[in-house]
Amino acid sequence: MPAEKIHFRKNVEGGEEKPSFVVPESGEKEKPREPAEYQREAQAMVDSYRRFFQTFAQDVSLRFRLSDKFYIDLENGEVNLAAQWFAERGYSREQILWANLHELSHFRDLAEDPKRMMENFDYVQAQAKKTGAMILQKWVQKYGASDPTFIDRLKKQQPTSRKDPQKTMNAAERAAYQIHHTFYNIFDDVYVNNLVARKAPRYEPGTAGGNQVDALYRDKLFPKTDYAQLPRHMQFLYKLLREEMVPGEEVQISDEVKAALEEKVAFQGKEYMAREIVENFIKPRGRRDTKAGQRYFVLQKTLEPIFGELLKKDLDEWDPQKPHKQKGGKGKGDDSPEDANPFSGDYKDWNDNNPDQFDDNDIKEWADKAEIDKKNKEAEDMAKKADEGKTAEEKAKAGQEKIDQTWCEKHGVKSETLRQFRKIEAEVAPYLEELTKLWQRIIFGSTRKIEREMAGHFKMGSELDIEKTIEEWPQIQKGDIEKAEVMQKMVSKENLIERPELIRLRLVGDMSGSMNEAKRHVLQQCFVLLLSSLREFETHLNLTRSQTKTKLEVDTEGWIFGDEEKKIKKLRAESNFEDEQVEIVKIVEHLQNTIGNTYDNTALEKIIEEITPEERNKIAQERIMEMIFEITDGGSSDAAAARRAVDTLDDISVIARAFQIGETSEEEKATFNAVWNVNREEKLGEIVGKDIQNLLPAIAELLKKYLGNVRL
Repeated sequence: MPAEKIHFRKNVEGGEEKPSFVVPESGEKEKPREPAEYQREAQAMVDSYRRFFQTFAQDVSLRFRLSDKFYIDLENGEVNLAAQWFAERGYSREQILWANLHELSHFRDLAEDPKRMMENFDYVQAQAKKTGAMILQKWVQKYGASDPTFIDRLKKQQPTSRKDPQKTMNAAERAAYQIHHTFYNIFDDVYVNNLVARKAPRYEPGTAGGNQVDALYRDKLFPKTDYAQLPRHMQFLYKLLREEMVPGEEVQISDEVKAALEEKVAFQGKEYMAREIVENFIKPRGRRDTKAGQRYFVLQKTLEPIFGELLKKDLDEWDPQKPHKQKGGKGKGDDSPEDANPFSGDYKDWNDNNPDQFDDNDIKEWADKAEIDKKNKEAEDMAKKADEGKTAEEKAKAGQEKIDQTWCEKHGVKSETLRQFRKIEAEVAPYLEELTKLWQRIIFGSTRKIEREMAGHFKMGSELDIEKTIEEWPQIQKGDIEKAEVMQKMVSKENLIERPELIRLRLVGDMSGSMNEAKRHVLQQCFVLLLSSLREFETHLNLTRSQTKTKLEVDTEGWIFGDEEKKIKKLRAESNFEDEQVEIVKIVEHLQNTIGNTYDNTALEKIIEEITPEERNKIAQERIMEMIFEITDGGSSDAAAARRAVDTLDDISVIARAFQIGETSEEEKATFNAVWNVNREEKLGEIVGKDIQNLLPAIAELLKKYLGNVRL
């Protein structure tokens, strides 16, 4: 059955839009797509079924991600599936969904019985050692005398575990491991495939989804129906799996293997054939223990001995042949003899087409992590019991402290710094709320304004346009008065409000020696208020872009000065949204220790250097609203240089404003005025004075003044 061709359209299901795959009408040609496009479409489809996966698994700790290869990202809890692998094999939508459920079932199977499944990995390795000795003996008999170097490389032990280098296998043992691992993988697949059908009715036999699973096994995983030429042990496994997954379509095997499948084996006081063992002990059953450990116990007592006898016969008949050297290059057999599997060619289809492509080490590490998570959960449950006597307020406080501690550890922030930041944030909360209202008015307010103005020309109106009358006089003279439109009247006209593409605020704080503790605290409040509020503005913009279609962005930068300048908070263009929050919290650390004199000119000059010629053009065109707010408690140590810097900022249309706080001398006030106010059309500096608590409302009002007319 051909795979569905993947196209996207909107499908509303349960009030939620999600992508769906559709089959094009007959005759429609599908445009070839790049791998990245296929990956995006497949990922969107998988994401849209997130809730379905959660319902299916009940307690899902894993997410699925279409990626460039098969691997497990333990840190993020993601199972990465190779998108191109599915694309090359023409998987349909239902088949990709089913493959996700298939993998999810393997992981839940492991999570439910991790100890015994891990023990089975060790058991398979022990079996591989025995079979590997048989394989190696055959290689030695054939090539021990003629090519001892080749044999030495086959015998070389290599680590099999990333965590335990003491666990090793040679090439023959690794080949045997693949054989024995496939035996258990086949029966695990029988179990999880039946589990998927039981827990997800859309894949029950006879349904559209079930038919897609049949097609997957019939057309892609096991397209052949004649397995009589395969090694006996493989015929034994393939017969059981394919007829289980494609019922009603019998496959061909040798008479010897057919006899082995019909052989009666005794178990728990009764006798069963191979198919009956699968039906009664391997498939999931509501009232029977079919966890991994129990299934493996049954297999070891019943079907594995039969499989082992067939494998031994295959090995006895095997005549080892080194792979031929490829033309124009080194042959695998000559220089890389690690492929010692006697049946590597026969296993190729299984290895290539089986969706279980994960490395055993990845699976073991996931099991280890799951066990650690289980223990952590048990510890958390104990902690919850201990918390039962606490009040709601005490629990909330403890929860917040735990979250804060984790955040601080992740970002390298001192707990005391975050505590101070939270305290300051609470202090400026009223002003934050006021500015939040401003951001909401900007985002949700009208993008147009209506003005009354005189317009023309009309046949009737309130005012005669003399120039237009002269222009139309020849027509009026002819008596065509009805055609003359020379009157004007007042009309309502909508005008689009111009808006910037970027609002950028740079805060410049005085950290000279005269900034005492009270002044520094107000400075901290000011930085926290403006940086946090404008970050909130940017967050609101991002959340509403799909509605507003705005391109407006908001960014902030922080500077301090004393004997020299220092940037304490970068523009987001130089960092990212997550780093920005860390920088804002750390602001309180930078605003604790003073650094000498009042050379504010150095910070202003550095900012001027940062503003590129292109940005200056955008500022002049009002596409960028550039603002600089300086907070200081004195006059500039180099007033002339500071004046030149402010003049430059004013010349390039930057909104530069300063606030002088605290008790200052007349000389300091004069210097401040000389830099910011003297001989200017509009005063750029405001002396707040000793009532420094007035700084926050003054700055909030200034923001409203310049941003109040901005609309999206």
